[in-house]
Amino acid sequence: MLLTSLSFLAFAIITVLLYFILPKKCQWLVLLIASLVFLFYKNLSIGTIIQALAVLLSSYVLGRQIEKNKETKKAKRYLIIGIAIILGILAYLKYSNLFIITVNHILDLFKVSYQFKQVQRVSLIGISYYSLIMISYLVDIYRGTCKSEKNILKLALFMSYFPILNSGPFIRYENMKDELYKKHKFSYDRLCSGLVRILWGLFKILVISQRLGMYVDTVYANLATYNGFYTVIAILFFPMQLYTNFSGSIDIIMGISEILGIKLPENFTTPFFSTSMTEFWRHWHITLGAWLKEYIFYPLLKSTIMQKLNTFCKNKFSKKIGKKIPMFLSMFIMWVCIGVWHGGAYTYIIGSGIIQFIFIFLEDLLGPIVSKINKKIGIKEDVFSYKLYKTIRTYLLFSISMIFFRATSIKNAIKIFLSIFFYNPWILFDNNSIYKAGLDLLDFRVLILSLIVLFIVEKLSRTGSVREKLFKQNIVFRWGIIYALIFGIVIFGCYGVGYDPAEFIYRGF
Repeated sequence: MLLTSLSFLAFAIITVLLYFILPKKCQWLVLLIASLVFLFYKNLSIGTIIQALAVLLSSYVLGRQIEKNKETKKAKRYLIIGIAIILGILAYLKYSNLFIITVNHILDLFKVSYQFKQVQRVSLIGISYYSLIMISYLVDIYRGTCKSEKNILKLALFMSYFPILNSGPFIRYENMKDELYKKHKFSYDRLCSGLVRILWGLFKILVISQRLGMYVDTVYANLATYNGFYTVIAILFFPMQLYTNFSGSIDIIMGISEILGIKLPENFTTPFFSTSMTEFWRHWHITLGAWLKEYIFYPLLKSTIMQKLNTFCKNKFSKKIGKKIPMFLSMFIMWVCIGVWHGGAYTYIIGSGIIQFIFIFLEDLLGPIVSKINKKIGIKEDVFSYKLYKTIRTYLLFSISMIFFRATSIKNAIKIFLSIFFYNPWILFDNNSIYKAGLDLLDFRVLILSLIVLFIVEKLSRTGSVREKLFKQNIVFRWGIIYALIFGIVIFGCYGVGYDPAEFIYRGF
């Protein structure tokens, strides 16, 4: 069920009505039933039921056993078994073909003609999300930061809460148990605030992201025709397409949860105002970064192997280098995990993993050197112009890395990059052909105006909630803005031939 579809609109309205009409003690059951309907919508089979039950039952049973045996070595054993089961199911369903492709490449290197066939696995929506949150549930029980859930149905709700299955955010049991299970009263203020956020999400997806996507898709599918500056624009458009698509879906999710009275963690805080890649990743997909730091990076850094490496490097080199090497090695492993999490393809591992690590590593390595050079030649780093340069540089670096994320293969990514320089690359407005690459003149005008609106809202949000500021305004201005947003979606939203409401780039992760 897709967040911008009429079926989801009807589903959400019915869920909210039942949630507040039925007795409050039934609210969590309403959410559970709605979540199961959403989870298995058009995907109900013996295989998908087994997938969900295997993760749920292993988490429930082993979570209880970890808590009962937390003072013994058995607890760690149960934890390892639980993580192995969940990761095993995830790997089987999502990464089988990556393994097959790797084996086939190795066979090619040794001139073996036999090739294994790729397989089709049917996995439930949001499997990467609920797999990780159930792993965190088991780890938190082992660490003693939360208690195991005695009611398996309540644990099922935590695992399958329907708004987050499309694109997150990641949630933790200790933070969500009260939010999901306690009784919530209907609030008119929450309803208004949630609806405005949903509208803003729809505006970002339907008016901005879909238009950017039409141009990007056209150029990337016709590199022989659209190259040079056309490719440059497509490369620069894609990060914004990805952002408005992803953050727009998060806005819809957050809006629905706000109406229900359920507070979710924020996933984006104006990432494109960042002045470095390190800062950028503190503001983009925040909950994924927090999960990976908590459950991969810090455990790795504190592991016996890394501590021994730390001691060895300190003795061999220096105290500073001794700290850096284990840190960057742990960080590299974390970024590879991020790439793998995004999908079973090397393009994801490179684009959203390894390249991001390289950029952050170089920033840390070269940052002090650049600062010394700037100081010597008299360049001020605390002024607007230098911060603007760093912001633009960060966007460009992220855009380059996303070539791999968007490409269908490594070979295709290289082809996209090289097409910048081929076939008279610097002619942009050649007989108005720019307006034939998926977007006409009117679409470009709507897109530019919409991006200006987005920039203004993002800028205002850096000093507090824009919705709170809006609701403090006079009624004429307040409703004028809301009606403008509604009419903007209705009139300029992309619904015509070729429109696919399923185009959530993160939906399959």
